[in-house]
Amino acid sequence: MNDAYILLVEDRIEDVELTLRAFKRAHLINDIVVKHDGVEALEFLQTAEPPALMLIDISMPRMTGIQLLERVRKLEHMRHVPAVMLTSSAEERDLVASYDSGANSYVRKPVTFTDFADLIARLGMYWIVLNESPGTARPFYGGVPQNT
Repeated sequence: MNDAYILLVEDRIEDVELTLRAFKRAHLINDIVVKHDGVEALEFLQTAEPPALMLIDISMPRMTGIQLLERVRKLEHMRHVPAVMLTSSAEERDLVASYDSGANSYVRKPVTFTDFADLIARLGMYWIVLNESPGTARPFYGGVPQNT
């Protein structure tokens, strides 16, 4: 597995497939690990190396994305992993609860695949290419990030 993998936590198979297609269309080379609910994701994250990014749906069975994020933020090795709530919820309470639980971003899923693919490309560009989290900083030479 690529060191800079992305964790996608999504219960709807259709949304998983759309997200994977969007990543492929955006030419993001990171491995994508898919977990289908919060319980499955938490079990995985307790022993896994930290992902470069977590994309988390809110409405899932067994454990919501917000409940998952609250528990993940208590894991020392996962405290600084960027977490994006990728959801269809427009509820203010979900937005506030997400940030209160440690989300770094809250993004609503667009309706059309083209808009969704554009969103995934932008998320990937920002969170995987441009953003630096503790333990991921790399020097820049001539404006191009260099792996050390």
